[in-house]
Amino acid sequence: MVVGTTILVLDGSVYYSPSFPRGGLAATFSLDVTHFHGVTNLLVTVQHRDENETDWSDAGSFTAVTAAGTGTADVTGLKQIIRFKYAFTGGNAEDGVHLVMQAPSWRPYP
Repeated sequence: MVVGTTILVLDGSVYYSPSFPRGGLAATFSLDVTHFHGVTNLLVTVQHRDENETDWSDAGSFTAVTAAGTGTADVTGLKQIIRFKYAFTGGNAEDGVHLVMQAPSWRPYP
């Protein structure tokens, strides 16, 4: 069994996770990058919107990922729907990362 997601640079386009409902007004999001190949940076942003909105806005972000390892992003003031945005800087089409996004640690307060 393979756990996680492999994302390749390909044409350099941004990737988005499936959206999911907020579990609290604030959360700590965690990621575990198990493989990192040929990429300068992976930028992971937490985006949010309310159900009646169509445009996403940035709620917070992880420190730029430059090697295999772990990271967290503590985000407050979350709207109703959440997703992750993944953007690469540098690398060739065949370069990429393998990562695991852990379940968020939700808090009912900001």
